Amino acid sequence: MEKYYLHRIQEEGGAFTKGIEEHDALDDAIRAFWGRMKLGFNNPTKPDMTFVSCKICDGNGNVMRPYDMTWLKAAEGQGNVFFLHHIRRDGETLTKSIDAYETMDAAMVAFATAMEYGYNNPRFENVSMVSCKVTDLLSGGMILRDETWVKHESAAAEV
Repeated sequence: MEKYYLHRIQEEGGAFTKGIEEHDALDDAIRAFWGRMKLGFNNPTKPDMTFVSCKICDGNGNVMRPYDMTWLKAAEGQGNVFFLHHIRRDGETLTKSIDAYETMDAAMVAFATAMEYGYNNPRFENVSMVSCKVTDLLSGGMILRDETWVKHESAAAEV
């Protein structure tokens, strides 16, 4: 069964809320996408909201366009923040999160650390998928770095 992942980040009153939701159906992920995006765009019910960014990805890490949107309320002198989106399937356990970093270098150290779990690493034999993306606050949702590894089942295992 195909899985879809909604990556969501918002800043309200100076505090970030971020996470990755797993959905079994694309329609469910799209409804969640619009439910989150409606909080931006100077929505009068959310006057302290300054940033909303969402993207839907499939199980191979591909962004499901057009479901990739960012809204940022312009603020003079605002500093940048870098976000590492990471998903890892280890056996039946799915670990997913979005972490914030002050520099691109710090985000890339975390990116490399997360990706090291993949590529048939003998220390992590049960890992079957690792997906990472780096985005930032000020670019409008641009993906600055993106990589996904999915373990390929051997032909013998498929018989």
